[in-house]
Amino acid sequence: MPLKDISTLFNLLPIGAYRSNPDGKILRMNAALLKMNGYATEVECFSDNKEIARDSYVEPGRRDTFRAILEAEGHISDFVSETYRLKTGERIWVREHAHLVRDESGQTLYYEGTIEDISQERARTFALQRSENLLHNVLHTIPDRVWVKDVQGVYLTCNEAFAASFHARASEMAGTRDSDWVEEAFAKHILAGDRMVIQTGKPMTVEETMGNPIHGSDSLYEIIKTPMRNDAGRIVGVVGVARDIHHRKLTEAKLRDTSEQLELAIMGADLGRWDHDLTHDKGYHMDERACRMLGRDPLESRKGRAWGHLIHPDDLPRTLQAMRAHLAGEVDSYEAEYRARHSDGRWVWLSSRGKVVKTARDGKPARMVGTLMDVSVRKLAEDRLRAIQAELQATLNALPDLVIEYSVDGHYRSLHSHDPTDLVMPIELQINRHIGDVLPKEAADINLAAVLEASETGRSVGKQYSLELPKGKQWFELSLVRKPTEATEEGRLIAISHNITQRKAAEEAIKHLAFHDALTGLPNRRMLADRLQTAVAASNRHKQKGALLFLDLDNFKELNDGFGHDVGDLLLQEVAHRLMQSVRGIDTVARLGGDEFVVLIQELSENEEEARMHAATVGHKILAALNEPYVLKEESHVVTPSIGAKLFDGSTDSPSDIMKHADMAMYDAKERGRNTLCFFENHA
Repeated sequence: MPLKDISTLFNLLPIGAYRSNPDGKILRMNAALLKMNGYATEVECFSDNKEIARDSYVEPGRRDTFRAILEAEGHISDFVSETYRLKTGERIWVREHAHLVRDESGQTLYYEGTIEDISQERARTFALQRSENLLHNVLHTIPDRVWVKDVQGVYLTCNEAFAASFHARASEMAGTRDSDWVEEAFAKHILAGDRMVIQTGKPMTVEETMGNPIHGSDSLYEIIKTPMRNDAGRIVGVVGVARDIHHRKLTEAKLRDTSEQLELAIMGADLGRWDHDLTHDKGYHMDERACRMLGRDPLESRKGRAWGHLIHPDDLPRTLQAMRAHLAGEVDSYEAEYRARHSDGRWVWLSSRGKVVKTARDGKPARMVGTLMDVSVRKLAEDRLRAIQAELQATLNALPDLVIEYSVDGHYRSLHSHDPTDLVMPIELQINRHIGDVLPKEAADINLAAVLEASETGRSVGKQYSLELPKGKQWFELSLVRKPTEATEEGRLIAISHNITQRKAAEEAIKHLAFHDALTGLPNRRMLADRLQTAVAASNRHKQKGALLFLDLDNFKELNDGFGHDVGDLLLQEVAHRLMQSVRGIDTVARLGGDEFVVLIQELSENEEEARMHAATVGHKILAALNEPYVLKEESHVVTPSIGAKLFDGSTDSPSDIMKHADMAMYDAKERGRNTLCFFENHA
């Protein structure tokens, strides 16, 4: 197709599109491709003496690979490469789709294709992977048992230490509830604690018995549940940390057999200790170890200070409440976690525990002793865990694609969607359901084929499916990879489903341009050749004749030159319209170029005379239609056709002979005075 006939749709495509000769010389590129390479116009690009095919690819030989695949297969899809922006030299990543166009003899005429900038898409994918790796490393570095649930009590993640208490792997816990692992009554007890944390918005610390797979028996754990908030401050889940205090409790029991004083002294052997004389305002003393925790001179252990003067103002109220509860006899001991100021100005998280060891004669508490433990590392880990979770969620929210985790048998395990209108049903209704129960059969079969391929080979790319959604028909392209898992874990697959509706529309537009005349929208020479070949075969198969009418407009050149090409184009469009109204739906009207048109008539009679009469009737109908005046730009014009007709029989006539004979008959019509119909007569 001549470059001048390319539709303006080519320049309006949202992604880069081009046409090049087989050597890589660009013949035409659209505005999007010019912009992608830093140019404003084709003139600027071509004057830069740089070639997209020759100078764009960062990797040497990448163009040769592209060309080899295209020549071997006739088309290429999802060809991803790192390239340069020709004008600036900036590196970007692109995805190419292309096909080659051959002439009737099979020789390559030119390449056509699209180029899409996917640099941001790749960057988001890598950022997500880094976030996931960081979250995984933090979780599994913490020696305590750590888990995260959503507000519905569903496990989002946990470390292996926690999963091991259920004789499971961390990957098996995600998406489950406590009722999946423990008896219903105990599951309700756990859920009640989670809801209290969510309702109060404050951390909660309890001591409970949990299984210990190392010892093969239950062990006592200190469980700290903390509300998890998103960037907006809304509570979106609960973070839990469990520390094994089995040995500590054994020690405490032994200490109680001796005395309360000995119990606390031994309990605080490796911790900072404090002693508080409740009868003096500045009766609070820390030992040397506690002073070192806060970066202070050990000699400060001799100095009395007011209780609470180092505590962070935000933590002081609840710490004071815990102290008062113990002094009032409401609880057996005082326990609190708070931030204390370090000598260098930073805040250190401390866990403080103590109890009254002396009372005055009137029964009022007179002295307390207790311990201090630096829990900054644990608190930092909790903060990092929350930050990583928030970062991961933000990354997922930034992705424009569906991110899905499947089991190897095709069940949804997790699903993230930036655009809910891409979903056939809400996310919560899809989790743990099979693909076949969620998607329509055709789309489900394609997805399951991709799941099977990825399960067997490790990956699957390029499979496309469509869905009828409220916003219209949407096309998606799947990319799946197998997730590394342990032998005992359920096999999982990570899938990215990319909405390619716009790209499909662009591809269909390009495909339409390859087989249709840009001016009239009629089939072009390539499509006519295909339909004529099919018609000849059908004629031979059904023993029915066909006819080919070859039309050339009389004196079109004079009108085109005298009144301008825009008037000539309007005339050609009107001729195409009248031809389409003169034939049946099974017949084909095509434009070969210039003012030459062809009408292919099929399914005529087996009898030659009847077939000839039918074809003649159509030809004269066309003559009458095209003889009607044409009102173009408010002026009337008369242009007549010369028509050559060829009856054909699929058993004796080849497509090339049919075209040649119809053309010869058309010239006979010209010689007979034009504006007439002549049938080819074989005088051999």
